[in-house]
Amino acid sequence: MRESVSKEEVLIFLTKEAEEIQDLLDKQQNLLCLSQCPAFEEVADTQLYGFSKEVHLAQACGLVSEKEGQELVKNLENVLSAIYAAAGEGK
Repeated sequence: MRESVSKEEVLIFLTKEAEEIQDLLDKQQNLLCLSQCPAFEEVADTQLYGFSKEVHLAQACGLVSEKEGQELVKNLENVLSAIYAAAGEGK
């Protein structure tokens, strides 16, 4: 087991996690489980909450700055907002 990890490795990991969550949300939307669907909302809320906790841990360990962490979470929130907006427009 490794005893240390670099800041770059943590940022790569968190970015990959965010991309995987975005892919999951996109798949849910493509399966016609739109934002009004309770299952979609549950997946979105659970994934976003878990991701924000991962980011918080990385910040607490000094591996990600507060600004970097906020940007990672904000980007994922923006993706989710865009999905909700598209669903509201009937897309």
